[in-house]
Amino acid sequence: MPITTDSIRTYYDENTNLFLKFSGHKQAQNIHRTLWMDDTKTLEDALNVSNALIQAEIESVTPTNARIADLGCGVGASLFYIHPRLHQPAPAVGLTLSPVQARLAQESAKQLGLQSHIRFAEGNFTAVPLSSASLDAVYSVEAVCHAVDPEKYFKEASRLLRKGGKLIIVDDYQAARTFNQSEQKWFDAYIKGWYVPGVRTVEQTIVYANKHGFQLKTNNELTPYLRLRNLPDFLASTLLFLGEKLPIKHAIVPSMLGSMALQQCLYMKVVEYRMLVFEKIDDGR
Repeated sequence: MPITTDSIRTYYDENTNLFLKFSGHKQAQNIHRTLWMDDTKTLEDALNVSNALIQAEIESVTPTNARIADLGCGVGASLFYIHPRLHQPAPAVGLTLSPVQARLAQESAKQLGLQSHIRFAEGNFTAVPLSSASLDAVYSVEAVCHAVDPEKYFKEASRLLRKGGKLIIVDDYQAARTFNQSEQKWFDAYIKGWYVPGVRTVEQTIVYANKHGFQLKTNNELTPYLRLRNLPDFLASTLLFLGEKLPIKHAIVPSMLGSMALQQCLYMKVVEYRMLVFEKIDDGR
């Protein structure tokens, strides 16, 4: 069956609480990947490496009163890290497709005393309820990969950002080469299991961005800083075969298979984990 916006919403509604439980770091409200740089010492630090990188990019746009939005905000982890560290920022917005995630993020904001500073809402990041040119920076972490039509994401981000604003994306990108049979198998399993129809090559992503008035400023590969847990191909293939035959219908099963497939893809360099930063130059064409 084709992956749709509704099926992606259901995937996260059914899985988010399990993701938080399995991650072992629910207090951080973080379901994103850890990055282990040379100076990273703790799990908490590893969870926030991408957030710190995003914060630095936002501060390079405007040192004070930054107007920001997290499109595909999950349960709010990035905003909870970034917003309090900015100098006198404007109230921020976090948007997620999942009502379950929106509720969890709102509850966490209240617990942290940030409910008047960060507003979380359920919605589609291709139709954001904010005025045009109202933001200095827009960012997304592991979210654009879920876009059914990723070009619409860039069109909407361009509408939201002022000229000179930044678009920051941390996500998976398809390697720009032909895959062999084994590589294609794992790539397809990743797309299917994780509900990520929007994975594109960096080159295609730049085409989308340029069309809507963006210019690439940074292309930083983060894959070397992941701690991969790939399996021997025969064992992984056996688990994939058995998993696809299981009669269990809960969305956690394809998610687990997709996670395994992603590890194989990253190890085989079929998928790359990158941070792309774009500046809005004009309104596009």
